[in-house]
Amino acid sequence: MTGLNRHSAHELATLIRAGEVKPSEVMAAHLDRITNREPVIGAFQTLDADRAMERAKAADSLPVGGPLHGVPFVIKDIIDTDDMPTGWGSDLYAGRRPDRNAACVQAFLDAGAIPIGKTISTEFAYFKPGKTANPASPAHTPGGSSSGSAAAVADFMAPLAFGSQTAASLIRPAAYCGVCGFKPTTGRYVLTGVMGLSQSLDTLGLLARDPRDFVLTGAVMCRTDPAPPVEFDEALPRISLMRGPHWRNGSAEMRDTCTRALAALAATGAETGEIAFPPVFAELTQAQITVMGYEVARQRAAEYAVGMPAISPQFHDLVTAGLAVTDAEYQAALDLRDRAGAMLDQMFRDVDALLVPSAPGPAPAGLDATGDPLFSRMWNLLQVPSVALPFGTDQNGLPLGIQLIGRKGDDARLLDIAVWAHEHLSQ
Repeated sequence: MTGLNRHSAHELATLIRAGEVKPSEVMAAHLDRITNREPVIGAFQTLDADRAMERAKAADSLPVGGPLHGVPFVIKDIIDTDDMPTGWGSDLYAGRRPDRNAACVQAFLDAGAIPIGKTISTEFAYFKPGKTANPASPAHTPGGSSSGSAAAVADFMAPLAFGSQTAASLIRPAAYCGVCGFKPTTGRYVLTGVMGLSQSLDTLGLLARDPRDFVLTGAVMCRTDPAPPVEFDEALPRISLMRGPHWRNGSAEMRDTCTRALAALAATGAETGEIAFPPVFAELTQAQITVMGYEVARQRAAEYAVGMPAISPQFHDLVTAGLAVTDAEYQAALDLRDRAGAMLDQMFRDVDALLVPSAPGPAPAGLDATGDPLFSRMWNLLQVPSVALPFGTDQNGLPLGIQLIGRKGDDARLLDIAVWAHEHLSQ
């Protein structure tokens, strides 16, 4: 069977379980793609091709057990692995060797998945970019900080990738690379073995080319059985566009993408409309910056003490600004988050999901920056689940997309809606 690297994770798992393909055949297809494309894309910090193939061949002769038996995946280089270095995207920690796997990695291994390697992260999952290029146009950024993870999935090097988000580090690269990204409710997936940056904002998530993979992997992460898919035949979801306080800061392509996506979903018969944002939402982006700076300055003080050039100017400036945030300012930002969160929760009495921009526009040109996190900061502060979905391209072929926001804690409902929306937006 050809083109195995273009299948989604749940498709591969189904084929393997049915005995139609072997894990080694699946792995060979992905490794061939990596051999051909990695010199251009630069998605990997560490590639462990030999071990990946050894594991895949071993899986050929094992009874199909876990739900991800034989399915390849890649891991952002801020997530610990006991058999590969985890350097946090920093020269300070190059070659660092953890003695155990992160909880999320172990959950995937227990489910039968096979790691290919570690993907490029920006330094400390912040702004200093690595070598990764955007598969849609290698002269453009893939976004960050989950740069290599998004690029690997977009370029068919892997069907699944772990990423993380503190501001926009999953949603933005998913948008720029034209793949799906899932940022769950903060705290849904445990962070044991994941580098800490900002304790109230850090969230573990995933990138894939089909949101059905998030349903499958969510069950793996929570060690439960996958819920049956919801069939939206009569009670279609209620989706409202929220233009938000930064609507005019985005490109014309972004604004058009959101309105076209809403129209496409309305054409299914779903209840759609627009919803105004409370004025206090205009303060949430700055509140996220305040909270993030304060927490990073205290959590990563040791690296700051080493100073430049061991750390980048971008990271130095982040911590410097965070040290200037007072306890009172930090608490005020958290209080604002809680008030706004209560308002948002009330909105979800009348809608099932909000449709909002996933990024300011298509991926910017150049590899010396990773783009603007503007359109995800406030949602990450509010700790709600979100899903990035691709929807078309600009005139230069660069991916565009949308972001769906769900009610805090109701990740399953949001994923059902994302699967439904992706099906209709892909037609």
